[in-house]
Amino acid sequence: MAKLTADLTDPITLQVMWNRLIFIADQADNVLGRTAFSPIVRENHDYVTVLLDSRGQALAQCTWSIPVFISSLPAAAQNHFLKKFTPDMLEEGDVLATNDPEIGTGHLPDVTMITPIYKNGKIIAYAGSIAHLPDIGGRPLHSEANDIFEEGIRFPIVKLHKKGVPNQDVLDVIAASVRLPIEVQGDLDSMVAANNVMGRELLRFLDEYDLDEVDSLADVIHGMSERQTRSAIAKWPNGTYTSEVTLDGYSPLIVLKAAVTVEDDKIHVDYAGSSDQVLNSINCRTNYRYAHTAYALKCLLDPDTPNNEGCITPFTDEAPFGSILNPQPWTAGNSRNLIGHVIPSMIFKALENVAPNEVIGDSGGAPIWAANCVGQRPDGTQYGSVQNFHGGQGGRSDSDGLDTLSFPSNCKVTAVEMFELVVPVLTECKELIPDSGGAGKYRGGLGQRAVLRNLGDSPMSIYLASERTQIPCFGVTGGKDGRIGKVLKNDEPHFPKGKISLAKGDYLTLETPGGGGWGNPVERPRDLIAEDLRLGLITPQAAVDLYGMEEEKA
Repeated sequence: MAKLTADLTDPITLQVMWNRLIFIADQADNVLGRTAFSPIVRENHDYVTVLLDSRGQALAQCTWSIPVFISSLPAAAQNHFLKKFTPDMLEEGDVLATNDPEIGTGHLPDVTMITPIYKNGKIIAYAGSIAHLPDIGGRPLHSEANDIFEEGIRFPIVKLHKKGVPNQDVLDVIAASVRLPIEVQGDLDSMVAANNVMGRELLRFLDEYDLDEVDSLADVIHGMSERQTRSAIAKWPNGTYTSEVTLDGYSPLIVLKAAVTVEDDKIHVDYAGSSDQVLNSINCRTNYRYAHTAYALKCLLDPDTPNNEGCITPFTDEAPFGSILNPQPWTAGNSRNLIGHVIPSMIFKALENVAPNEVIGDSGGAPIWAANCVGQRPDGTQYGSVQNFHGGQGGRSDSDGLDTLSFPSNCKVTAVEMFELVVPVLTECKELIPDSGGAGKYRGGLGQRAVLRNLGDSPMSIYLASERTQIPCFGVTGGKDGRIGKVLKNDEPHFPKGKISLAKGDYLTLETPGGGGWGNPVERPRDLIAEDLRLGLITPQAAVDLYGMEEEKA
């Protein structure tokens, strides 16, 4: 077969090759998603596949990605995996994995896995994946643990496979430590398969172009992306821009502060002044924090370039050690998303006068509300599965925020039918909440009301992660706040975090928050208000009170 020409100076050839690498990551993504055992991976798409060069730098990622995983995986590879296991310590068929929060994404359920890819006896790249396992032992996933040791099993970087053979000793320890060993083992196997496909397809790609390595191509792609990002930064005025956000937390309230410094062609974000670390499982480790910092800035500056190492090189951040955004290693963090998901909104708020047409209002889907339903079947076996619920996205400069959208997580929800197959629960209601989106020239997206009823013969424990039940999502550029969220058990208000016990027939009502608006509500086009009224997204009274409509028209 004739070889293709790998001319890295030709823009068209380079684009074709780059697209092919993304396609390779997407092929691995399909394998992981289609073969995974647990709904949180298979249905919610709480995973990522990333192709790394021989130095552990991100080269291409799957199209549908969890933003926090994008930069966490290459950071783990460069700072930990490749330092502990140098090329001379690896053999073809080895698979490395860890769930250490300090190395990976900041909480124990996420396993980071890296597989070396060999050609001509030499490591020329790495296939990487991260997936959120359905259980990791310890307390079920929620935010009540007081240190990392309560949250589940933690294993360091280990060879999960050695020369293509499963390391059964390690796998047996994991299986003995979790409630759902079959699902956990199945998801780990799916990750191994996805990495193997990525390696196989990369070698096929290299053979077609008669190449023996990928680092040269990676250097060109990284250089192009970095120049694109730095050029976009240079269009912003130099200066330091600040914002502050208050969150429910547990008690007391949590305060996050950001100072975004733009200096020529680079940006640094300092989170000094943010609240101290807490005992509950909402502390955010550095990889997780930085991932959201980089994601927010990438969205504002260059949303179209496919993500790779060069896109985030101009961004740095820091937070005081011992703060909630840089906690000590022993702290709990399994529900770190309750804090970390808000970082992009905080950065948008800081930059609303610098890039008003790019920022969006604070999102009720930041953070995701997660209901982890755990209990026993009549035969004594355990069941457990997480269902996600999303609030409204913030309004944008040219359109309303989307209703019930996960942002910035990018996670789906498990289809009701699939969730009810795994857990003895009836989803009695899922509906939009009128008037929940913050008013604005473009309003925030609506939150949703969901009702879950326990149909099982034994009590069900729902471990709930929620936010924005005290402090609403804020608007930007003059937009108004969205509606706060609510949690009720059998129609009575209930503390919105941690373990909630449901006896047979009990039900839990979740009302997720609405997103903040964008721009002055008085400037909202009348036809959009009329359409909202027609669809029942706002009430006639809101049309009068918030948008200044005449009562007879409303």
